[in-house]
Amino acid sequence: MPQSWTEPLVDLVTQRLALLADPTRVRLLALLEQHEQSVQELSDAVTSTPQNVSRHLGILHRSGIVARRREGTSVYYSLVDYSACRLLEQALASIRGQIDELADLVRFAA
Repeated sequence: MPQSWTEPLVDLVTQRLALLADPTRVRLLALLEQHEQSVQELSDAVTSTPQNVSRHLGILHRSGIVARRREGTSVYYSLVDYSACRLLEQALASIRGQIDELADLVRFAA
């Protein structure tokens, strides 16, 4: 780790990673990466209550990852910080690499 990683910077990074370490929020980000959606559309897609989805979207909104706009009685959310999705994609790539390595070990052991 570079020496320029001060304690406040480390705290900010770990807070961002913790924010993304929730299954519902990961699913919401994957859906919002495709296009803007309403709370109802998102709650239907992740099979959760609108209240629970709204709570998670509020967390993502306060962190600056998603934007929201009101249209009548509906609230629509869109992704504004695509770097959050890049972090999730990097985590997935890491997992795939580990699976490939384990598969190689099993293949060579057989």
